[in-house]
Amino acid sequence: MGAYAAGECGLNRLAAFGLALATLGLAMPCSASAGPQRRLPPGAKWGRCLLVVDGQTRISGKCSYTIYKSGEFHIDGPRQVFDGIDYPKAGNMAAMISKDYWADVFLEDGHWAGYGNDLVASVHGEGDWGVLQRKGACFVGRSVRICLWRA
Repeated sequence: MGAYAAGECGLNRLAAFGLALATLGLAMPCSASAGPQRRLPPGAKWGRCLLVVDGQTRISGKCSYTIYKSGEFHIDGPRQVFDGIDYPKAGNMAAMISKDYWADVFLEDGHWAGYGNDLVASVHGEGDWGVLQRKGACFVGRSVRICLWRA
């Protein structure tokens, strides 16, 4: 089953009620809560994020995030895959996989800074977004806006 919890809708659920129901067109619909639940790395949670870089919206809506004690944080878009969860544990960075955009916001020399991937497949951060100013739930720089809201 990989990273998905048991209870996915499909033939298993239909079989539980018998193929006779399917023949009559009376198959029971799947409930919204029965959908797959992604596993996250330890300490990560689901939230809502906005990541806009150079006018391009990279993440808008559901995301996973980790907040560290210092207030620094990491966000991943909803299609991100995780080392040791969605694929076997990578032995080095070259074996890691990225399927979505991500970003890090951190303290550096007394100010907020950040970076992320410019290409979905990149596991290394490209570029430096410079000094970021906190504005509510967002951190804003000359070319970037990174927002995180807990779910």
